[in-house]
Amino acid sequence: MPNTNTENKKFNFVLVQYTRDNVDQAEQINSYALDEFECDGIEEFALEEARVDEILGERAYSGGDVPESLIDEVQAATLDQDSVTYKYFFYQNNFEENAKDFVTFLKQNFSELPLYEAQKDFEDWNAEWKKFYTPIIVSNKLEIIPEWLKETRESSPATKVYIYPGMGFGTGTHETTYLCLALFDKISEQIEEKSPCLDFGCGSGILGIAALKTKKMPTLFCDIDKSALDNCVQNIVLNFEGENLEGTQLVIRERFKADKQYKVVFANILEHVLLLEKETILNSVAKGGYLIVSGLLNHQVDNIVQNYPLKKVEVLSKNDWSAILFQAV
Repeated sequence: MPNTNTENKKFNFVLVQYTRDNVDQAEQINSYALDEFECDGIEEFALEEARVDEILGERAYSGGDVPESLIDEVQAATLDQDSVTYKYFFYQNNFEENAKDFVTFLKQNFSELPLYEAQKDFEDWNAEWKKFYTPIIVSNKLEIIPEWLKETRESSPATKVYIYPGMGFGTGTHETTYLCLALFDKISEQIEEKSPCLDFGCGSGILGIAALKTKKMPTLFCDIDKSALDNCVQNIVLNFEGENLEGTQLVIRERFKADKQYKVVFANILEHVLLLEKETILNSVAKGGYLIVSGLLNHQVDNIVQNYPLKKVEVLSKNDWSAILFQAV
């Protein structure tokens, strides 16, 4: 999580439940949350916490580790859900006031959406990650492993990206992050080692770190959120402590200039941001290079394909979400 003094620190979160029929509203609300109410992170869950408690029953409160079989039970139940829940996190500056204003905005403008608000200790957040986060097997060549489970996958021959998830900054569990990694894994053998990479909207840095680990690609990590960059630094250190990462940089979005081109560009951001940042992103892709975009609902794919004048190589989808692999030919 971000490098914040967490002693006696609390955070507010707001749960908003969407159905499969109105989940399109999430993009608009996410934009309002970030731009107007200083939301510090957003994470999607396909299963409500109340339903998790229902499945686990009293065992969820035992204070011990949750058995793997029960985690599997929770994950399987998410596939049958007709609803999607987003968590909006507030923990910096005037976080209590920002969360309250966000709830008021939702009640006034989206009164049909069920919501729930609460305040918890930071320690509660850490406990939730460790309880329900499991390794993500992208392929037999690439895995995403939470920091506290490093020892469980030591025997695997795959390249491992270790991560300490921050609030809503990309963990590999969300479909869009997974889809970006899966597309990158497909083209990795076509990419020369030490080719430059741009992770635009990097969040936790999981995509750029995968490029660094698998192909030694010097990577520029860029994000609009300083807290995301703090989490990115934490994960870079976790994976490369003591190593020389010459050419790898981090930059806040307002200081980023598209004055260099990259062999691989990741842009796992929302549709409206992909359209807003189109010129910058396109100018960053080298001739013959690849652009992997996501943050897209399935029905938004055609609009992005029409607006990005690159060769569409492949579209990969999982549940409601899609990612697109482009090539600049």
